[in-house]
Amino acid sequence: MIPIVERAPRLSEDIETGVQLSRMYGQQITPDVIAALFEKNKVKYVIIGCHAVNGYIARPRTTVDVDVVVQYPKKAAEVLAKAFPELTIQDTPVVTRFKQGDGKEAVDLIKAEASKLFQRLLKLTTEATVNGVSVLVPVLEGVLASKFSSMMSITRQTLDRQQDALDFARIVVANKRIDLTLVHELGEIVYPEGGKQMVELIGDARASRTLRV
Repeated sequence: MIPIVERAPRLSEDIETGVQLSRMYGQQITPDVIAALFEKNKVKYVIIGCHAVNGYIARPRTTVDVDVVVQYPKKAAEVLAKAFPELTIQDTPVVTRFKQGDGKEAVDLIKAEASKLFQRLLKLTTEATVNGVSVLVPVLEGVLASKFSSMMSITRQTLDRQQDALDFARIVVANKRIDLTLVHELGEIVYPEGGKQMVELIGDARASRTLRV
């Protein structure tokens, strides 16, 4: 059963708390750092993953890296590489991964061209203020769709999919107002009938039923 949320999410404050937690664990490259760098260099982006989730669950948690969707991955990678020459780079068709010297992930540059959902999320953003910096994250329904896509991916590890499902449920429980029309639209982008399934999962979370992944 998902615990009852005692307060409403506070987007900027909660993302900033998550950033502080990450820095306690040694992560110095955080969403505000990325946002400031990309704004300066005119790189179109949106932060997703745990840092975005933190803005909507009213109980921020730490994460080891920053997941960011970028419209022009080559330019974004060049900007990051120049700013952080100590990081190593691993490029794949979907993501350009920047790692620290110890092999830990620092930043995942996710290529918008790899997914219609990623392309849509670049247009469905809202602004959070983190340590005085404007940071773009998806709107509530966009974060839900991102989590839905991850939790339904058969190539993703089981424990990660379970964490995605927990994040999805906690977002639903913490937010009374969810645009189900937009949810359905985004779910259909993930796969046919995905919109219907997303809406059903929201109903399950609200009823404290286990989400099946």
